[in-house]
Amino acid sequence: MGVKLASERPGFSEMEDVNLTDSELVYHVRDALRSVTLGDSNSYNELIGVIHHTEYLTPDEVALLVTSLKALSGAVSCIDIAHHDSLLSSIFRMSMWSYGPDVMDALVELIISLVCEYHVMPAMLFVGLFLIIFLLFELQAASSGKYIDSCLDMLVSNFMPPHYFLALLKQPRGLARKDQVLHRVHSALRDIADLVPLAPLRLLPIVLQKMPNVYSKEPMIVIYVENMLRLESGAMGELVGSMILCAVVDRLIDLDVEIEWEDILQDDFSKGIFEMELEDVEETLDDDEQEGDEVFETLLQSFKQTVMKAHKSKFSQFVMFYACSLDPGNCGVRFADILADIFTGSVSPPDVR
Repeated sequence: MGVKLASERPGFSEMEDVNLTDSELVYHVRDALRSVTLGDSNSYNELIGVIHHTEYLTPDEVALLVTSLKALSGAVSCIDIAHHDSLLSSIFRMSMWSYGPDVMDALVELIISLVCEYHVMPAMLFVGLFLIIFLLFELQAASSGKYIDSCLDMLVSNFMPPHYFLALLKQPRGLARKDQVLHRVHSALRDIADLVPLAPLRLLPIVLQKMPNVYSKEPMIVIYVENMLRLESGAMGELVGSMILCAVVDRLIDLDVEIEWEDILQDDFSKGIFEMELEDVEETLDDDEQEGDEVFETLLQSFKQTVMKAHKSKFSQFVMFYACSLDPGNCGVRFADILADIFTGSVSPPDVR
């Protein structure tokens, strides 16, 4: 498919009346990356114009953006952070929420390519054990490079939509876009974790640092926590799940203490705090018993370290009560015993007892 660049758009004017096939555009991108290191930045600036263009895109411009992103995926070895900082900044500022599935897929492909230039080939399954170990070390070394934190940061930034998109989350098309974006974000994070086994540990501080504060809009907080819990329940939860849960509880306490009793409507006391019915949960307890025990232990430690010491906490403790209600014979009894030990013992400070 040939692509004609629209000259009337900002950032496209230097490529007026130029028709490029997809293969020609791949070479054009490679040449643009190389030429800027030699002092010729015209083609490079045109490429940035394509990536940075965020207004309404015509079908031809969408096709050009997709092809450019795919071409960049095949040219990551030509990208130099010292010479291509503007391009990288434009890539890492892209929001999947602003594009359709084709652009999303091309962008995710580029992000993963930036994380690691080396790919483990199927033939690797047939080589000797020592060669496998060697290649894994090579992969780890390559993956610990300069772009992984920026790529993880970009994906975490896509946990939340742009502010203009919040109203659309109440509409079917907005919810469909949300599913499209978050599916790709978490799939990309899983792929990166497969390539870089320690990536979850590098991801954790980014997730915690970008967590919305208590003064953020409620939909932003809700969707971000939703993504955190999605990480906790996924494959990366084995490494970072407990710390993510503790961070969620800590933020819940922050929100809790900001609520004044005067702000709470009396009518709301008739409503259940949790929408999920216990009988619905009990059906899945047998399959997830071990995972549930781990979650309970994390919540228990968080309760002892933060919830019990929080001043003016009104609702946070009910998370623990709810967890106990799911398994009263085990979790409920253990929780009651721990509270009794704290109350009757002399180890804990008086305010905790």
